[in-house]
Amino acid sequence: MSARLSHRRVRRALAIAPGLILAWSVAAFVAARIVGISAPNGTESLAVAVVRSATIGLTVGSLGAWLETGPLARIGRLFPLGIALALRTVAYALAVTLGILVIIGVVSWVQFGVSPGVLVRTPEFQALLAGTQIWSMLGLLTVASFGINLGLQLRRVLGPETLLALLVGRYRRPVEEDRVFLFLDLTDSTAIAERLGPLAFTDFKNDFFADVAEPVLATGGRIVQYVGDEVMVSWPMASALKTAAPLRFFALVDEQIDARAERYRQRHGVVPAFKAGCHGGTVVTAEVGDLKRDIVHSGDVVNTAARIEAECRPRGHRLLVSHWLLEQMALPDGLASLALGPIGLRGKAAEVDICAVQRAQPSGVAA
Repeated sequence: MSARLSHRRVRRALAIAPGLILAWSVAAFVAARIVGISAPNGTESLAVAVVRSATIGLTVGSLGAWLETGPLARIGRLFPLGIALALRTVAYALAVTLGILVIIGVVSWVQFGVSPGVLVRTPEFQALLAGTQIWSMLGLLTVASFGINLGLQLRRVLGPETLLALLVGRYRRPVEEDRVFLFLDLTDSTAIAERLGPLAFTDFKNDFFADVAEPVLATGGRIVQYVGDEVMVSWPMASALKTAAPLRFFALVDEQIDARAERYRQRHGVVPAFKAGCHGGTVVTAEVGDLKRDIVHSGDVVNTAARIEAECRPRGHRLLVSHWLLEQMALPDGLASLALGPIGLRGKAAEVDICAVQRAQPSGVAA
């Protein structure tokens, strides 16, 4: 289990690393130009400036991508947004300092052919440290750290797809698009709420929703909304079919909860169980609101996905998917499907053909 979680962490880090490396490379280049940083001998070509900025970007961006999938992600869970931003800014400021130290070694070796130990003893380098330029650059990069962290937090709070759509105004006018929707619902939430009480149950739900977030990001999805003890997740149809994103998402949540089961027992005395329903098709998507903007989806597809989820309990299955959607996706390894046939859904005149998706039985084991 831990090996799979580590592998997922590496994949998440690799997914966000290019953006962070680019952002920090641009920030380093701009900061150096603003303060007039040049090589210790007083001359510097554009190529040297680009290499220096790219080295800082590679160092800070790569380290940041790793931290974003571990310690910095936990900071976001443990502290309010303001404190989390401050702590993350300090972490990146330390990473920037490390990047500057790496630059010293690279420049001394590539451009001057001397070791960092020799370079730091030269009068030119001592003058650079005694001046204000290097410290001004560190200050500007710390400011850039705050901006980059704010963007990362907005991306996490709103979701990457929502943030981009709001920035470019993609849904200022309603559009039709093909999407897949999955409703994930806590099982036996009423009994758990009665046992824990409203405050403790809210903490329990928040822990669960936090553990759902990483699988959403890992599969390229978007959390549309939370309703009570239920979360609604959506993916663009093309990517969902290509990667079987909804099925992988459900399996990843399973892994996440299994890995944190003991933590749930210690904190809440119960490990969350959940069920889900999934369907896809054409919906109308639009940006709504002024004071509080959001992106909403409407159409029969959304209602059908919710109705399919409601059939999980009476039919004794944890994941139900419309047959129309499932037949277009390749089942991930370790999963199997079971056709349940056409069923009547509340509020729908026509029956819907659905399937159950569950863990595959090992070969030689009877179902």
